[in-house]
Amino acid sequence: MGLKMSTGTAPIKDEDQSKDLLIDITAEQYLDPELAVECYICRVPKCIRRINEEAYTPRLVSIGPLHRGKEELAFMERQKATYKKSFRQRITKEKWNELLSFIKNNEQRIRKCYGDIIKMESLEFTTMVEHDAVFILELFLRSYHNDGSDDFLLKIPTTRFALRMDLQLLENQLPFFVLEELYSLAFETPTFWELCHKFLYLSNTLPAEIVVKHFTDLRRSTLFENFPRRKNLEQGFISDLPCAVKLRESGVKLKGIAGTSLLDIRFEKRKRLIPWFEVHELQIPHLVVTNYGTERLLRNIMALEQCHYPSDTRVCNYVRLMDYLINTEKDVDLLVRKEIIKNRMGDNISVVNLFNRLSLEIHRSKSCYYKTGMELKADYNDPWNHTKAKLKSVYFKDLWRGTATVTEAGSSLLKLMKFMSSMK
Repeated sequence: MGLKMSTGTAPIKDEDQSKDLLIDITAEQYLDPELAVECYICRVPKCIRRINEEAYTPRLVSIGPLHRGKEELAFMERQKATYKKSFRQRITKEKWNELLSFIKNNEQRIRKCYGDIIKMESLEFTTMVEHDAVFILELFLRSYHNDGSDDFLLKIPTTRFALRMDLQLLENQLPFFVLEELYSLAFETPTFWELCHKFLYLSNTLPAEIVVKHFTDLRRSTLFENFPRRKNLEQGFISDLPCAVKLRESGVKLKGIAGTSLLDIRFEKRKRLIPWFEVHELQIPHLVVTNYGTERLLRNIMALEQCHYPSDTRVCNYVRLMDYLINTEKDVDLLVRKEIIKNRMGDNISVVNLFNRLSLEIHRSKSCYYKTGMELKADYNDPWNHTKAKLKSVYFKDLWRGTATVTEAGSSLLKLMKFMSSMK
């Protein structure tokens, strides 16, 4: 597998990757401790970005300063002016002035949220924040109230999808507190959370104590439902895990599950009356893999974790575990048949290439799946499990064959007992 990332990454390489990440971070951030804490909207490190530039680059609209001024995004700047006019008609002049005052009063706080030193004059910067924030709020309101039937941004599915993707890119963000506060100054209902959930297609809700930094962070946080960070969770480095096909050959049953967090992968051992029939089951939540959205979302969330959550890389851990499970098209075929992956990319090799490339240049860290990984390796390395799996596949493939085998064994035992009795 030429695209497969080495599972036995050497410590020296990890150290080099860490240095590469630091090179891309603006030095001025560390001159001010407060700035280092507040900064959470940054450029994706070059070592990660170069794997797939398009995954981190907006295609339709620029939000914030990092992609501002690009010629290919100029058309949407005119759309922002149109949206601003519509938004102002929704509220009173007094409320509009409150919104402008909030942006002006919080200018320095907003600037500190960005990894780059923003070299824009005060008026230019606050005007940019105003236009971008109002554009997002008006877009969400039109979507929520279904009053954008004549708006090409909403009525054309491909355009709407491109907008949704652009708004979740790490480099294409406004601080969440800005959007949330501006909306609360203008409206009471529906809540801003309700607007976000409808437009971004979020299936999960968040606990009240969760503080969201921006839309990329929001998407990451919604993946953690039913998979909370536990302080006593055993963590460690995992490597050399068997792929999906090899696990099946050792008797592990793979099962797709629904109604839980994408990250909630479990290895369960189900007892039976006869210990020999004990079932070892790897449960993996359903994942829909598409040509465009899946890679973009995962890459941006992983980049966010590398830059801002280096000690809590749960999504990176998930992707690396899936990378271990997927080596060939046969692995993808098995995962599709077990309803773990729904492949909308067309062919299985595309899914293989996707997962084999996602972890490239991602710093290897301690995994929240360490215990699961160790159990899988131990299970696979036990020769008896392979023997049992082979016997089950030959003699107990279905109910009737299994019944016939047991009946035949019982008949042979009865004959042996009669023979022993006649010898007395």
